[in-house]
Amino acid sequence: MLQLSQATPIATGKHRQVYQHPEQPGQLVKVIRADLIENAAATARWPRTGPYRGYVREFKEYLASRHAAPGPTPLAAVIGLADTDLGVGLVVEKILGADGALAPTLATWLGRDGFTDAMRQALDDLLAALLRHNVIATDLHAFNMVYGSNDGTAPRLMMIDGFGEKNIIPHRSMSRRHNATVNRRKFERLVRRCQAGVT
Repeated sequence: MLQLSQATPIATGKHRQVYQHPEQPGQLVKVIRADLIENAAATARWPRTGPYRGYVREFKEYLASRHAAPGPTPLAAVIGLADTDLGVGLVVEKILGADGALAPTLATWLGRDGFTDAMRQALDDLLAALLRHNVIATDLHAFNMVYGSNDGTAPRLMMIDGFGEKNIIPHRSMSRRHNATVNRRKFERLVRRCQAGVT
């Protein structure tokens, strides 16, 4: 069992906290916030996987992206599950920046440099990859993507969160054309926000 309770999260989101894997330098562990675990136990509205339904969604989408096209997927790899002292953790790939540290989010990059030609090119490349791998990008937000590399590949924008079908009727999974249309619409909104300096 991985011991995380005494460690400091490297990132905290609306639903999860992210920790450095204590045994694997190239991996991170996402865990569900404790209050959400407690709420899941107190209500019957959750599916059978409870608050871990997001794990299933991300793992399924990562596999789907690998199946859809050859070459590097625009998603950080979902490696598996691990027992931790904070509950079940989702183990994911750690994306690194040019300095060898954790890759900066698009929001960080935008705050540092503003909207640049290089950023626009990276965004266009990301959209092309999302379409090529038929990724269901549910939340194209500047905090859900990082600019970095994995396995020695060239730096690029990659999604670390916000992907996978959430709809009860999985209409985006059923139609690649429809999914592409939704992704393009979400992408255009993201670009407008970046151009305005809004994260």
